[in-house]
Amino acid sequence: MTFSIIGRCERTGAFGAAITTSDLAVGSRCVRLAHGKGSVLSQHRTDSRLGDLGIALLKDGLEANDALARVCASSEHIDWRQVGVLDASGRAAVYHGRRMYSIYSHTARPNCLALGNILDNDCVTEAMADAFGARDASPLAEKLMRALEAGRDAGGEVTGRLKSAALRVSGEHGIDTYDLRIDISGDDAVADLRALYTAYLDREDLLRCVALTPDRVPVSRSLFEASVARIAALGLEARFPAARNADDWTMQ
Repeated sequence: MTFSIIGRCERTGAFGAAITTSDLAVGSRCVRLAHGKGSVLSQHRTDSRLGDLGIALLKDGLEANDALARVCASSEHIDWRQVGVLDASGRAAVYHGRRMYSIYSHTARPNCLALGNILDNDCVTEAMADAFGARDASPLAEKLMRALEAGRDAGGEVTGRLKSAALRVSGEHGIDTYDLRIDISGDDAVADLRALYTAYLDREDLLRCVALTPDRVPVSRSLFEASVARIAALGLEARFPAARNADDWTMQ
C-alpha cells in the first residue's frame, strides 16, 4: 500500500526519495540513502533491515543487481517484500515478492526508479517516472516531490487516503539536504508534504550553516532578550550569565 520513487542527481551525487502510504510513519521505515553511493526502497510488509543491508552493500561499491541479490538471499520472508535499488551509476534493480496480492509495478528510467504496491492501477509508477524526468533543470527534491504528486493524481493507492509521506535528499558531510516527514495526516499526506517542503525551502542553507559553520549564524535578538529576561525573573544570573557576556554573541 505504498508508492515511492528514488532518484539520483548526476551533478551533485545526491540521492533522494519520496514516498507515501495509507499507513503511518512511512518515512522512517522504507527509505535508505547514501550520498554518492545509492538508495534503497524496502516496502510491502516492510522489514527495514533489508534497506539497512542494501545501503551498506551499495556503500561497499556493489552494483544494483548484486546488492539486490544479496538482500533477497538474506531473508526467509522475502516473498512478502518489494525492494528497489538504485546504485552509484543510476542503475536500477527490483524485486517483487510472489506473495503480493495486489496491483504492483515499477518503472525504471535513467537515474530514477518508481515502485508501488496495492495500487489503484498499473500506470501509477509510469506517471511518477514521467514526472521525474519532465524538467531536468529542477532540483532533485522538486523532481521527487513532483513525481509523488503525479503518482497520487494517477490513482495512487487502491484505498485512496494517504496518511503519511516523506521526502529525503542526501547531502555532503553526511547531512541530509532534506529529511521531511508527515507521519500522520488527516486528509492528504502528499499535499501536507508539499506544504512542508515549500516552507522549508528558505531554511535549507541556514540549517546546513548551523551544522557546519555555527559561528557564522547570528543569534536571534528576540530570543536572546527573552532568555535574559527569564533568567533575571528566576534569579539565575549567576548560573546563566548571558546578560553580562552579551558581547560574546553576534545578534540579529
